[in-house]
Amino acid sequence: MTSEQFAKLLLLSLVWGGSFLFAGMAVEYVHPLWVVTVRVGLAAIVMLLVLHSLKLSLSNKPSMWLKYIGMGLLNNVIPFSAIFYAQTYISVSLASIVNSMTPVFTFVVLASFGVERLSANRVLGALVGIAGTALLFSQNLSFSDSLNVGLLLSLTAALSYAFSGLWAKLFLANQAPVTASTSQLLCSTVVMLILVSIWQIPLPEQTPPLSIIAALVGLAVISTAFAYVLFFDILNKSGPSNASLVTLLIPISACLLGWIVMGDQLTQVQILGAIIISLGLVIIDGRWWHKVRALISTPGPN
Repeated sequence: MTSEQFAKLLLLSLVWGGSFLFAGMAVEYVHPLWVVTVRVGLAAIVMLLVLHSLKLSLSNKPSMWLKYIGMGLLNNVIPFSAIFYAQTYISVSLASIVNSMTPVFTFVVLASFGVERLSANRVLGALVGIAGTALLFSQNLSFSDSLNVGLLLSLTAALSYAFSGLWAKLFLANQAPVTASTSQLLCSTVVMLILVSIWQIPLPEQTPPLSIIAALVGLAVISTAFAYVLFFDILNKSGPSNASLVTLLIPISACLLGWIVMGDQLTQVQILGAIIISLGLVIIDGRWWHKVRALISTPGPN
């Protein structure tokens, strides 16, 4: 990975880490489902402009749009809703830490459906990540407790992201990333508008402060649309393994932003849980595993 791409990786971690901060600010004034609606709606508009600038077009096949609806549900509607509801119970920092379980769940889901092969390092990494999550829950074993409700919602989001990875591999593997992203955001917007209408989710009685409006715009434009473009640039130029490293960096960025802006404080148990989950991600990544095996297999001096 070049220094330029590494800098972009750090920027992406800040952008995606910032999504937890923006959401944490927004849900204090706006219903979580409206926050989701604004996020996907504004992001869809921006991505349509990107699509037009690249001279790409949307699919005219109904069968493809059914696949995009499924991706929108699994990658946007369900996880965004779960995370934003979670952030009415837990801090920005803790929500980002639990969300880092996404690669662990992704491996488990893909392996369960035979899409990903089992390997020793990935199985070990998954077990380590699960142990770190269990440690977070050990602070209070009552699932009616607000902390654990927030943790469960965050885990639901991570699991939904994992199934979105399976959906993408099965149905969207040959689609242009920008087209797929735009299409799923459009589908997500329609779904969210239907949901908030059916459930009659109220809008704020008063206009939110300018800082909250800025957070909503930042969530949609910076942490969604711009993040998609940046991620695909890193993915195309540095490969999926290097792009996946952002998962390790997002909680760090989110925790720092949560501490600076919202005064988040993590307990020692939460910090230890975060370290264990990060260790699981490093093990799943596998590069250290291959280096250790190479060192072991390298013959010593005669």
